[in-house]
This record gives sequence, structure tokens and C-alpha cells, in this order.
Amino acid sequence: MKSKLKIFNDFSEGILPHEASFLLKENKIRDLEKESILKKVCINAEKFYTSEEFDEAIDKRKYAYIKKWICNKLEQADVDAHLEYLSQTEKQIFTDTISPQQEQELLSLISTYNNTSFYFQKFYELVKEFQDYLLIRFRYQDCEQTDLFLKENKEYYLNAVAVKEQLFYATKDLTHEYTSGTLITKHWEEKLLSYLYSDVLDGKNKYNAFIRLVFLYFNYKEYEKATKIFDYMDSCFAEGKMYAKRVLFNYYANRVILHSNLDDLDKAEYYAHLSLKQENSDKLFYLNNLIAILLKKEKNKQALDVMTSNYELFKRSNNHHQKLGFATHYVRTLIRNKRVKIAQSFAENFLFNNKQFVFEHRWRHFFSNYLMLLTTLEKHEEVLKSVKKYNLLEREEEAMMREDFIPKIHWYFHLAMYMNGFISEDKLKLELINSAGSSNGFNKKGMADLNLFIERLSFTLPELFLQVKSQLNATVGKAR
Repeated sequence: MKSKLKIFNDFSEGILPHEASFLLKENKIRDLEKESILKKVCINAEKFYTSEEFDEAIDKRKYAYIKKWICNKLEQADVDAHLEYLSQTEKQIFTDTISPQQEQELLSLISTYNNTSFYFQKFYELVKEFQDYLLIRFRYQDCEQTDLFLKENKEYYLNAVAVKEQLFYATKDLTHEYTSGTLITKHWEEKLLSYLYSDVLDGKNKYNAFIRLVFLYFNYKEYEKATKIFDYMDSCFAEGKMYAKRVLFNYYANRVILHSNLDDLDKAEYYAHLSLKQENSDKLFYLNNLIAILLKKEKNKQALDVMTSNYELFKRSNNHHQKLGFATHYVRTLIRNKRVKIAQSFAENFLFNNKQFVFEHRWRHFFSNYLMLLTTLEKHEEVLKSVKKYNLLEREEEAMMREDFIPKIHWYFHLAMYMNGFISEDKLKLELINSAGSSNGFNKKGMADLNLFIERLSFTLPELFLQVKSQLNATVGKAR
């Protein structure tokens, strides 16, 4: 039976957990039925698979009221809605189409605007343009107000511009570190933390500092430190600060990575689903996060269904980094679902059509899955050809000394060498152990990942890999 509240139910499903926290904080509704509707909306926002039903006996006009109330509250807090207003007003000033009423609205905003607002830099520059607009029209009285704002906030503005430039240099270092595997960004931590916790900095710079700190802590695997800054952002969002749906979706996507690395896969999956509640240009990134979690949880069929239903999005994307991530997951997912022939066809076509982009980002993830595919198909000669054709051993050696590094390509190569009769079983065992020993050591999680990899590969030579696993665990155990 069709619900009489379908439109409201659909609306309610779009409310996010942090929006719910903010709405409850803003709640001053005294009508008990209206308040019960709001509270149920907020309860349901915290859940994913279950929800409480709304009372259809309540007057539908009260549902309409709550919907309008929620929309108004969120729009007032929405920094992206404010950006749209700033951009539109700037255009009207440039084109001399701003109305007297819009002028008064802007003057009123100037008198109350705070330097910690998300788009403070943009607003400051808008006021400068507005002052020029007023001056040329001899409106000196209004200019007094704009001039006072510009003078009082000049120091904050110049600081915000300087921080923005520093964040640009931090971003260059962090992205280089991510692609090269060389850890060179620890010196940014203190400065980024000062930006994040600043009481005088604009919100955009604060949030960008948060994102770069997340990047830094993930690179260094400092997840406890990452958790602290996530908790800080939680409190900001609950207060309605730095809020926009776009910002929340980005935040949820990073939460996925955090909880995944902490092996809290239920929370990771929860945030992954939340991040996909809106269609935007980052959807392929959010999809890749969800698929990675589903594969970790061995939800292989569900992962394949998600990828199949979003295959057209993958084909349309111009983001080569995320396309490579999707392709890597797709190969792995097809293998897990016993569709190895389809996986081979896809992988070879993708490699042929995208070979100029494959080595720009996380190429090891794609090739380790591709080589696993060839190994599963017992195409050991193809493994050797691919490794030599793309210089994969030399490329992998550049990262061999990293902590928790699993030399998967070396292992596939040496296994293929044995299977093709070029080395003995003793030589194979020695090469596997030595290449794993080239890492800068394994922590508990790294060792668990290595054991999982060995188990997935052991179908080829069960007895040998059991011996390798035993010896590596004994060696690493003593080292720890």
C-alpha cells in the first residue's frame, strides 16, 4: 500500500546524521506533534538499514511545516548556498544590475559578518568591489561602512590569503608523497594543526587544513591522531559550522578510509553508504571506497552488483586516478566471483586503452590484481611477459623499503619463474622470503595483511606457501 507520506519519507531519507544533530540543537518547536516528527526524522538519519515509520494520523500540514523548517535551517547554515549568493551579488555589482533592496541586504550583512565565516576571503573581496561601486557613485556615507569593514578585517584577510598559499605548498608535498611513497611531509603537521584549531581563521582554510592533515596522518598510518581531528570536525558540524552537503559527503568518504584502516569495517561501510546519498562529481571516488569495504567484508556478490550498476559512470569519468581504482576493484571482484574470463578481457582492454595513465597513480594495485588473475588462469608465461614489458620489478623495488610493504609483484614473478621451470622450489622459497624481508618491518596489521595475501596465493603451491608463511611469521615475531 502506497504511503500517504511518500514525499515526506523521500525527503526525510536525504537528511544526514550531522544535519540531524544540528537540527536538534536548533529545535525550539513547542508543538508536540511537530516536535515528534522532527525527532523521528533525526532518529532515522542516524540509521541506514532500518527506520521508524511516521504517524499518518498527524495532520499533513504539520509535515509540510517541518519540511519547510528543516530546509530553512539548513539553507541558513549552508556555506555553499552562501557562496552562490556571493557569486550572484558579485555579478550584479560587475554588471551594474544590483537593486537598492539587494544593496541594503549586502550593507546589513557587512555590519554583522565574521572573519571566521567559511567564505570570508570571498566576502572581503566582494566588499572591496562594492566599495569601488559606491565610490564612483559618490555614495560616501555607505562607503564609510565598507571602509570600516575592510580596515578592521584587513589583517584577517591577509592572514587567510597567506594560509591559503601555505596550504597549496602543503598539498604539493602531500600529493607527491602519496604517488612517490617517500615520506617527506611530517614537518607540515604542526602548522596544519595550528590552522585547524585557529579561532580567527576562515572556515574554508580550516577545513582544507583538516583534509591535508587527514592525508598526512593516513600516509604515516597515525590513525589515533586522525581520529582526534575527525572528532573535532564532528563537533563543528553539530554546531552548524563549515556545513554543506558537499562538505559532509567529502568528510564521510574520509571517515570510510579511517575506519577501514582501524579495521572497524561496520562503521566504514556505514559511512561509505552515507557518502553515496548525493550525485556529484566525486561519486566514483565514493563508490571505490564502498567497494573496497565490501571486498574486505567478503561481500563479493554485493560488490559486483554495485560495480555492474555503476559501470557506465566508470566509462564516462575523466578522472584517471579513480578510473584506475574502479578497474582494479573490478578485476579483483570478478576473480572473487569466479568470472575470470570476463576479468581477463576487461583487464587487457583497460590496460591497452589506458596504458598512458596507469603509472600515474597506484599502479601496483592494478598490476598485482592483474598478475593474480593471470596466475589464477595458470598463464604463468604471461605473468613473466607483463612484468618484463612494463619493468614492474624495477618499479616495485623503489618502494621495497617501506614499512608493511608486501612485494606482491616480486612474488608473482618468482612463482611464475618456478612454474615455467626456470628456478627450483628451494630457490622460489628463498626469493619469496628474502623479498618480504626487504621491507622495513611489519606491524601487527601489516603482518595480518601479509598472511591474508599468502593465503590467497597458496592455492598454487599449498605446502610451499604454508612453509613460507610459518617462517615469515616466526622471523617477524622475533623482530617485533
